[in-house]
Amino acid sequence: NTQGYNLGDGNIGGMTLTTGVYTFTTDINIGSDITFSGGADDVFILQTTGTLMQSASTNVILAGGAQAKNIFWQVAGRVLVGK
Repeated sequence: NTQGYNLGDGNIGGMTLTTGVYTFTTDINIGSDITFSGGADDVFILQTTGTLMQSASTNVILAGGAQAKNIFWQVAGRVLVGK
């Protein structure tokens, strides 16, 4: 189940993501809170050929029973948290 290709041009802060595979050929920027919404067994895969950046003071919100252990990040570049 593929949900998005370059969703939001990589700017996914403020979005609610449902189960699926999200593929980016851009950097992923989380500039505001992001929500993962799904059941306890739903899987989320985010993959990028670029860098993952999450701004300071942002939250990753789990809704509807979504679990952190079912969220997978595949990042070819750097991972920057709090930038």
